[in-house]
Amino acid sequence: MRIWLEDGTFHMAAALRAVGVGLATAAWMSVLTAHIQLPTDARTYAGIGASLVATALTQILFGSRPPSMTVVDLLQPIERDILAVARERSAGDPEELRFVAAQVVAQAAGEIRHNRRLPHDRRAWLRNLADRLSG
Repeated sequence: MRIWLEDGTFHMAAALRAVGVGLATAAWMSVLTAHIQLPTDARTYAGIGASLVATALTQILFGSRPPSMTVVDLLQPIERDILAVARERSAGDPEELRFVAAQVVAQAAGEIRHNRRLPHDRRAWLRNLADRLSG
C-alpha cells in the first residue's frame, strides 16, 4: 500500500510540473502582451515569478523517478556504460569482462538500494565502483 501512495505522489508531482510549465508559458506570454500595453504592471511579473518558483520547488521536492522502479529498471539504461567500463578493466579477457561487469552491477545495485541516487556522470561513477574492486 505504501508503494502505491508513493507512486501516486510521484505521478501527482509530474502532473504539477506539467501544469507549472504550462502556467509559466502562459505567464510569459501574458508578460509579453502586458509589456506592450503597460510596461510597469507588477502583478504580471509577480505571477510569472510565483509560477516559476512553484515549478522549481515541485521538481526539487519530488525528483524524477517513481519509487516503485526496481534496481534493474534503473540500471538497464546504463548497461552500455557498465560494459564499456568492464571492457576497460578486463584488457580483452572475456571471462574477466563478465566478472567485472557482474561485480560493478552488484556494487551499483547496493549503492542504489542504500537510497543513493544515480549521479549525472554515470561512467565516472561506474569507473569508481570498478576501482573499488581492484584496490
